[in-house]
Amino acid sequence: MSATPERHHYPHVHPLPTRWQDNDVNGHIASATVYAFFDSAVQAYLIEHAGLDPQDGEVVGFVVSSGCDFFASAAFPECLEVGLRAARVAGSSVEYQLALFKVGEAQPCAAGRMVQVFVERATGQPASLPTALQGALVALQG
Repeated sequence: MSATPERHHYPHVHPLPTRWQDNDVNGHIASATVYAFFDSAVQAYLIEHAGLDPQDGEVVGFVVSSGCDFFASAAFPECLEVGLRAARVAGSSVEYQLALFKVGEAQPCAAGRMVQVFVERATGQPASLPTALQGALVALQG
């Protein structure tokens, strides 16, 4: 990523309490856990705003690419927030931009991207985005 994003770049913010087990042996949130936070924020948004049913829905999203830059440390018991925006929505895929913030701070601890492809559950083939999902993703474009 070329420039450090700020909180106002993200149209949706998902609150996220940390847990003791989120810390690594160095006493801060493990990088793998940051990816899990990003995935949880995306899935929560899609379930709440697009009616996505990850267990039984006709379409299912798979993460096919991701990356993250780290700028500052965060640790349990801090409450964190994940900023979420859709950078690109095309065909059956969406590229999200995400950032992990301490509550009330403009600069992120981490910023990343994630590409998700939606497929038909029954066939595994790329799926056209259902209307509700398309609308929820467009709303994330700001």
